[in-house]
Amino acid sequence: MRFSNIQTWLAAGAVMIAAATAAHAQDSTGAFEGRYAELSAAMLGKDGAKLTTILAPEFESTDLRGETVGRAEALQRMGQMSGGGDLKPQTKILSLKLNGDTAAVESLLTVQIKRPDQNGTEMALDVALTADDTWVQRGGTWLLQKTVQKEMTVSRDGEVVFRQAK
Repeated sequence: MRFSNIQTWLAAGAVMIAAATAAHAQDSTGAFEGRYAELSAAMLGKDGAKLTTILAPEFESTDLRGETVGRAEALQRMGQMSGGGDLKPQTKILSLKLNGDTAAVESLLTVQIKRPDQNGTEMALDVALTADDTWVQRGGTWLLQKTVQKEMTVSRDGEVVFRQAK
């Protein structure tokens, strides 16, 4: 076999591996989107039992100010969040890197809220929060191990009123 033929086979193999990796990442994206949907539903429903099946025992959350809390405090804070039928959080996966039983996910959480302003006029608030999340697979289940907030933007009726980034 000539060297140019070997190069062609190696290039074709590299393309097939890249395509398989991209397909695997795409399949995984759906799995993580499902886990984020479960997390949002559990938080809105203040379902602590469900949250413990999503958050790893060593879970840590770091906010934009750099404050880090563990799982117990995060669960307590989530239980104090105001819920309501008008909250519809959605999480989009911006990037996903799989490495064995660990996944690095850059996520974008968006929430739209309609509330009356100080004059009683309904206003639309849009909150967007970008985070770097680490998920670990244990017993065939992905658990959220760590989340680090990177940026938050709040818009009122389409106009940015607050933005903070690390």
